[in-house]
Amino acid sequence: MPKLYRSREGTITAVDTKTQLSTLGSETAPGPLLVPASAKMLKAIVTTFASNFAVAVRGGFLIRLEGPGLPEGPETIAIGGAGVSVATGGSANFPAVRTELEIPVVPSNEILVFAENTGSDIGEATVGVTLEFLM
Repeated sequence: MPKLYRSREGTITAVDTKTQLSTLGSETAPGPLLVPASAKMLKAIVTTFASNFAVAVRGGFLIRLEGPGLPEGPETIAIGGAGVSVATGGSANFPAVRTELEIPVVPSNEILVFAENTGSDIGEATVGVTLEFLM
């Protein structure tokens, strides 16, 4: 079965605040993230994140998917957590993780991708998300 991928990335700078991931590397305005015209479902999500460990706390990370491309409504996916005991003393490797999904989609409609830092404000985090659509 063929698959098609759509990606977005961005930086979170405040705790408990939805931040839309609306850029794609060097493309600062890639346009709306549209469900491919022949897509049947959102089959998986690939996520990664990195933190600057600005403060000595712990926090979690969520991805929120919203918009008319999701007929069953918004979805929230936990993607991990991070923390250090000494401010700016952290170093970590958060490899990309692929999470299987079975979420119906509406072809040619938009999905908005948001990231959120929960718990404690860890400073700044960069998040990358790729949606994998099953055709």
